[in-house]
Amino acid sequence: MITYLRSTQYRTTIKRREQLQPGSWVRVERPNDEEKAALIEMGLDQDLLNDALDPHEVPRVETEDGWTYFITRLPDTDDEFNDFTTPILFALGKKHLYTVSRDSLERLWGPFIETTRGATAQKNKFFMLMLEAISRQYQTRVASINRQMRATTGDVHRLTSRDIRILTEYERKLNDYLDALLSTNTALEKILGGRMLPLYEDDRDLVEDVSIEFEQLIARCKSLLRTITNVRDSYRAVMDTRLNETIRLLTVITLALAIPTMFAGLYGMNVDLPGQNWPLTFWALVLLSALFAGLFSFYFLRRRR
Repeated sequence: MITYLRSTQYRTTIKRREQLQPGSWVRVERPNDEEKAALIEMGLDQDLLNDALDPHEVPRVETEDGWTYFITRLPDTDDEFNDFTTPILFALGKKHLYTVSRDSLERLWGPFIETTRGATAQKNKFFMLMLEAISRQYQTRVASINRQMRATTGDVHRLTSRDIRILTEYERKLNDYLDALLSTNTALEKILGGRMLPLYEDDRDLVEDVSIEFEQLIARCKSLLRTITNVRDSYRAVMDTRLNETIRLLTVITLALAIPTMFAGLYGMNVDLPGQNWPLTFWALVLLSALFAGLFSFYFLRRRR
């Protein structure tokens, strides 16, 4: 689907247009073959267009025939081919700004269109505003993961295998975010060099601000990943301790039952033994067995402390 949107310096509200006008934002989502052909006729590079629709494409920035192509990834997706991020292409041409994605991005562009005030004809600045919106989306997702992790890892001793599975899912998601953020920030640093995209002073400040936001997100993701690793190690240590305690307790029980088992085995033999005809022999053996079992248990349990 291809949608044309436009705003100006004097009318900064982004509105949908029926026809393509100079300085428009061309929003493309889930394009079919005809729409792909139309985009190529507009000047987009066919190979980069196909790359943008590859679910596993990595973020990068390239220039080709006067166009600047910036590929990044967005957090969360309904695309069955992706885990936790989906690719999007920003193509900055001479007249228009294009966004191309294989996924429906209403969850991103809906709030962006409602809250953003800027001229689509100022492509570089508008592009940076879009990257800021992507950064805020990452911030929201990472903050949500942080809250859920705090609720899950409040007490390490109460963690269950289900909690560990949840943390593993968070780890996969954060790693996917981190891969996208690192490559995106590298591409932004190339833009700051001024060779990929001509920048005015205000534009350069915007790029630097967005780059700082991505660096903060990268640091936050790494911190949460370290937390998950530490929690998992703590859980493993707690489980090992519990296993050792269980084995120790079973060993004490086995030793405590060894004495009664020995007496039962001796007096169960078909041979003459001292006191076997005494009327109270059975109860004496029971008492003696209980005494030895209690002494063994007390001794080993006390040593455990």
